[in-house]
Formats: sequence, structure tokens, C-alpha cells
Amino acid sequence: MGVYTVKPNQNLFDVALHLYGSIEGLFDLLISNPELNMTSDLVYGQELIYHEDFVLNESVVSEFKKQNITPSSGARKVYFKRPGEDLIFLVGVNADMAFTSFKVAGEGIMIIDWGDNTELERVQLTVAVQSIEHYFDNETEKRRIRIYGDTQALKFTQLDTTGLAGALILCRPVVVDEYACTNHGYSLVGLSMFEGTYKIDLHSTTIDSLLPIGDMSLQELDLTDVRFLHDNTVDDYLEYIVAHHADRRPCTIWLTTEPSERGYAAINIILNEPEWNISDTWKFYINHQLYQPDNGTNIK
Repeated sequence: MGVYTVKPNQNLFDVALHLYGSIEGLFDLLISNPELNMTSDLVYGQELIYHEDFVLNESVVSEFKKQNITPSSGARKVYFKRPGEDLIFLVGVNADMAFTSFKVAGEGIMIIDWGDNTELERVQLTVAVQSIEHYFDNETEKRRIRIYGDTQALKFTQLDTTGLAGALILCRPVVVDEYACTNHGYSLVGLSMFEGTYKIDLHSTTIDSLLPIGDMSLQELDLTDVRFLHDNTVDDYLEYIVAHHADRRPCTIWLTTEPSERGYAAINIILNEPEWNISDTWKFYINHQLYQPDNGTNIK
């Protein structure tokens, strides 16, 4: 058993998300602390008992630690405002920002908690891309934007979080066909629960690892002008594709970072495996040079 000390402005749902990576961890908190119920108010410094081996989503918990994020909704009890919708993802944004936005298209209704004193905003997704904009009405030391919705009905055909300029942390799997976030330093850990994604645009970002999207069956991946924090990032990703290809779709990848010899060796395997290039073919644009099966281009 572990002991958790309640942080300022936290409620039970915040603690559950922090400890277990999912608000479903609330049930372990209630079982482990019989004096609590769904409407209990928490006090800063209060100690709660929890099961340390009951983590429901390790990637979310790890990202909280990595980004030094502590979920805290304060006295507003934002979670109690939602009529049964799931917390899908949250974004930690710069507290100094006065304005933020993101672009979205799809199906269903999403509910946005902007992390200030405004009411929850309900947005009906449409086929056409909408730009969702918001001016913050307060000042705070840290700000978290939370997105809720019915994961059975909500589907993002396009999601562009460039304007949010923050780390995206997924709390539940959600369908996202096309995703973009550009011109920022970026961790991809939050994308690991995207479902059905076939197109990702990350151009001009700074990335530490591509492995969180390693299992995605993408058709397009734009890594143009990306700054990789580690020299082996591209090579590791290419070798991961070879080792875990399975039935993924052929993908077109744009790179302006040269793979090393082992990266090119992985590309060579990908392009010369007939079963991986049947319905369509893999294509690599590396510094404007096209590599594809049987095009006469020598792989380094």
C-alpha cells in the first residue's frame, strides 16, 4: 500500500488520474479509504491510502511525472459538472498564455474545460474543420485544458493542436484519423492511445522519440525539419517498423534528417519485402530524394 499526500486544489478525480492514469482509479481510492465518498472534499496535506500496483494507464502516469504535471481542478469540481462523459485528454499549457486555439473536425460532441472560470464549452463536431478559440479570463500558476466526450460516439477526423502549444496526454483511447502539431517541442507519448490514425504531421517540431507512434499503421508521416534530440531516433523507429511490421499499411515518410547506415538498412528491408508493398508501396522522401521499390535508386 502507498500513501498519497493531497496537493493544493485537488479533488478525488484529480488524485485518481494522478495515481492511476485514469479516473476509474477512483474506485480503488474509495475502497482503500472507507471514510470517503463520491462527494468528499479533500484538504491540502490530507493523506490517502492507495494500491501502488493498481496503475491503469502507465503511459499517462509516466507523462505526468515527465512533464511535472499535477492534476488539480480546485473548488470548482469540474468533474462533477460533466453528465457522464469520459475525460479523453488534457493539455498542460503555458500559464502566461492569454489566448489559445485548436482545429478540429469529426463527429459527436466534445466538452471543453479551459482551466479558467468560464463554463464548460460544448462543441458539436462537423465535417468542416472548426477553429476553436478561447481567451482565458483569469491568471494562474499552471493551467490544464481538459476535453471530455462519449468515446463511443466521438470521432476526430482531423485534430490540430498546434495552437495549444502544450503536451497532449491521452486518458482514454479515441479515434483520430489525421493529427497535426507543428513548430513546438513535443513528446509523442500522448498519442499512443490514438485509434485508426493514418496521417500525422509533425513538421518543424522537436522530438525525443518516435517509438510512441511505432505501432500506428500510418499512410503519411511528415517529419520535415524535425529536430531530433537523439541521433538514433530515426534509426530506432525504422528498425521498429521492420521488427513489428505485421499488417500495417505502406506509408509515405518525409524526412530531412539523414538516417545512419542501420537506418538505411531498415529502409532497404522495408522496400524490398514484396508482401509489404502489394496494394501500395512504401515511399521515403529524404532531403527531396525519393526511395521506393524498384525505382532504380540505390539505398545507402
